Amino acid sequence: MMLRSNWLFPLALAVILGGLSAWLERISTIHTETVRLNPKLPQYEMTGMAGRRFDEQGKLREKLDAQRAWQLPDGKDVFLQGADLQALDADGQHYSVYSELARYHLASKQIDFEQGVLLRRHHRQAEDTEIRTDTLTVDTVARTARTDAPVHFRQGRSEGSALGMFYDHNSGKLDLPAQVKALIYDPKYEE
Repeated sequence: MMLRSNWLFPLALAVILGGLSAWLERISTIHTETVRLNPKLPQYEMTGMAGRRFDEQGKLREKLDAQRAWQLPDGKDVFLQGADLQALDADGQHYSVYSELARYHLASKQIDFEQGVLLRRHHRQAEDTEIRTDTLTVDTVARTARTDAPVHFRQGRSEGSALGMFYDHNSGKLDLPAQVKALIYDPKYEE
């Protein structure tokens, strides 16, 4: 009888621990299923987005705000509704762009603005320049803006239209390449 109890306890213990181990393995294993997301519905969506980019010295370089932002599954772009971009320089001169819709390309850091686009160049010693168009592409790295669509521009009482435009913020140059019509008022000759 003594001989039987010497091997019965270790055998019973091994069977009980083996069963317990198998049961714990079964209840702790997480089974995951990969579900393919609908490519037409947003994977991520946020309201009240506020993005900030700083330069190497830690000064604010640009602000990008939107009422709503979303990204589609496997997408490399972020879509924005009510997009408002403000680019700032060290001396405080800046420009801003607003539109109803925009698409931010993450890889190139370019933004395609659409629907009711307003580019405003803020001047310290003159009135602001406003440019309205249907589409505008802004390169936030090179700090340029361009479009081939018709534009309407205004500075003070001067205004006009053109087909397409290119704006380089670093040089302050605005190029209106085609079909320019302008009515220019010189403030020196006004009453």
